[in-house]
Amino acid sequence: MSVETQFEQPEWINGLCNDESYARERAFHAMMDVWHEPIYRFTRTLLGQHDDAADATQETFIQVLRSIHTFRGEAKFSTWLFTIARRKALDLLRQRKRIQHLNEELAFEAQLHSLQTDPLFDGDKALERLHAAVLTLPERQREVFTLRYFNELPFGDLAQILNLSEGSVKASYFHAKEKIMARVNLD
Repeated sequence: MSVETQFEQPEWINGLCNDESYARERAFHAMMDVWHEPIYRFTRTLLGQHDDAADATQETFIQVLRSIHTFRGEAKFSTWLFTIARRKALDLLRQRKRIQHLNEELAFEAQLHSLQTDPLFDGDKALERLHAAVLTLPERQREVFTLRYFNELPFGDLAQILNLSEGSVKASYFHAKEKIMARVNLD
């Protein structure tokens, strides 16, 4: 016997499915007020560049509007949303891999320069180095580290978003953390 769990969902979710344009627009703005920045930060950390992150964020919310009628509430909205954002970011990463192949050291320096010159990123030097180091991680470790460290998601939610076991997620996070600490000389 299967028991479906219903999670408490944001009040504006029903508004996104509403046929009335005013109600749908209000619900969309309420969602964006809460989720635009966290999704942008997540995709920015995964992709490393403002333009790519902005594209992935936009594609995420377009997909949400197209697919909201398929959301059944059997998971947290945040889990569903981060899953969509992850897929959109991975699509852009795959496109980027076909276009450019830099070695690790050049990529690190290029990402560090990108962060230092980005008008939307006002981090200090340590944070710049942290973000650049995250970008040198293998894809899975980068995803796990970004969701856990920057978005403070529980390991259980990460496992669900990434379709991995919780133990695998914890191991990936540990390895990512070790690599980052070695890379940015943090102790």
